[in-house]
Amino acid sequence: MTTATEKLRTARPATIRTADRSNKELSGAQWAQRFKGSKDTKDLAPTFRKAVDAFIEAMTAAGINVRISATYRPAPRSYLMHWCWQIKYKYVAPEDVPAAAGVDISWVHPTSTASIEAAKQMVRAFDMGDLNTAPALYSLHNEGRAIDMSISWKDTVTVKDADGKLVEVKTTPRSGMNRQLKAIGASYGVKKFIGGAKDKPHWSATGR
Repeated sequence: MTTATEKLRTARPATIRTADRSNKELSGAQWAQRFKGSKDTKDLAPTFRKAVDAFIEAMTAAGINVRISATYRPAPRSYLMHWCWQIKYKYVAPEDVPAAAGVDISWVHPTSTASIEAAKQMVRAFDMGDLNTAPALYSLHNEGRAIDMSISWKDTVTVKDADGKLVEVKTTPRSGMNRQLKAIGASYGVKKFIGGAKDKPHWSATGR
């Protein structure tokens, strides 16, 4: 990856406050189809991709089901996800959301009710119904160093860690929140989100 490309991928969206929304498109579910990210590990940063691929291979070999929902995420998509969640749960008024360069969205509808309803539609369209915290305005997803995975299995499984040790996972829950599985992931350099159940699918290079 060239230096210029790397800067483009990791740049945070410039935000400005503006009262002029006349030429902007109203918020709504259609925005989830814009600035699409990836669900493929090939779009992760090289070092983290290698760690993730090895961890997933170990899990699938043990009979664990892994479904990836997000890898690399463009900064404008993070902006949309963050603010629609904030508006839905009334942590911020639609008119107080800062604008982002290149994202011509108006969060303010003719009525407050309509603004909030549009934000709710966006939250559903982004598949964030079970998320207990606002998606970060800027995160390791923007650098290709985070992945969201739904993980499940039945009964006891035996998973190989990065040192080649076979670990018998008997404990519950049988999901990505499992303490033993977190330790196995960390051995590969894939760390579970340190915020607990607020963001169950999230793993990254640092745990953030």
